Amino acid sequence: MKEFKQGIFLNPKEVSNQYHIDIMLEKNIIGIDSEKAKERVPKIVVLLIVILPGYPNVPPEVLTKSNFCTPSLMDGRDLLKEVCPNWNAKSGLKPILEGILPFLSKVINAKGYKFYGMFHLGAIYNLKNFDNMIVGMLNIILLFNLFIFI
Repeated sequence: MKEFKQGIFLNPKEVSNQYHIDIMLEKNIIGIDSEKAKERVPKIVVLLIVILPGYPNVPPEVLTKSNFCTPSLMDGRDLLKEVCPNWNAKSGLKPILEGILPFLSKVINAKGYKFYGMFHLGAIYNLKNFDNMIVGMLNIILLFNLFIFI
């Protein structure tokens, strides 16, 4: 593990034909505005940069491995365009690493819901949190219908 900046640690590893870089950020370096948000954020927030074959011509993916907001972004969506909107093949990884902290602060302190990231066709997604949300909504609809038609 290597310290990139104070409170930001990198753990690179090779996984099959890809490189993965775990990025661990200490909670105290993220600008969090409210006490409620501070309670929701874990002590260490972990994101992942996946460097795909063909890099730099194939952009890396930025994923989150920590649940730090509601609804969760920990479902496999690629956050590259949110973290580093102007990334291109000449950019390298440094702008991504520098964009993570402002992105986290923006998402954690956001009022209301905004859709972040994008999904890629053919990728595998973790929809556990989505499934729980849908089941909860279906239960509410079922209860509502029972009360109306009884």
